[in-house]
Amino acid sequence: MAFNNKATLGIIGTIAGIIITVAASQTILKPLISVMTWFPENGIIGVLAFLGLYVLLALLIAPASFHKFISGVLFGFWGGWAIAFTGACLGAILPFYITRKFLHGWMSEKLKDHPTINALKQAVGEDGFRCVALTRMSLVIPYAVLNYGYGVTDVSWKDYLRGNIGMIAPGLLYAWWGSQAAGIGAAIEGSRDWTYWVAIIASLALTGWIIVHLRKITLAHISLVSSESRV
Repeated sequence: MAFNNKATLGIIGTIAGIIITVAASQTILKPLISVMTWFPENGIIGVLAFLGLYVLLALLIAPASFHKFISGVLFGFWGGWAIAFTGACLGAILPFYITRKFLHGWMSEKLKDHPTINALKQAVGEDGFRCVALTRMSLVIPYAVLNYGYGVTDVSWKDYLRGNIGMIAPGLLYAWWGSQAAGIGAAIEGSRDWTYWVAIIASLALTGWIIVHLRKITLAHISLVSSESRV
């Protein structure tokens, strides 16, 4: 029950975070975003520089949702999504390499006295692609934690990289909200009619449904992996 309560709070927090970030982009973050227009104004150089910043922030365990949102603000929906997805994939490599290189062996030794956790660790390796893909779809599980965490499991490089395809859906969601930030600011000032607000409210409802659905299939799969590991 406590786990479910925490998960529900995580879902509510994710939606609240989107609303707060949209509002902040039109208020306290507006000066910062205006400076960051350097990236889209400088063509391929700006895109490469933004990707470099994305990778650095991923290494420092900064919230990935903010990167994706800002990508949508700066580069629009499709451009923001493509850049955010590329940056997320690149940013996932180095943390995984660090933990795989320096912590995997040490963690394996520590888990010898914990057969259940060790079995789950191995099960994740055996079903790596689906585990990575499903957890990447979640908007509640922090990407930065996954980047480092998967390095201590037995998941292969191939499954880890392929599983990152799961970041497509969350990336689309955040890039869309980022691309709508200016429009929401204009709507608040009264330059958009009621149909725009209907669309925004419907989008929030859809966002909530996506979060709940992705959480459900992620937990169902993790539960299946756990039960199989105990057999």
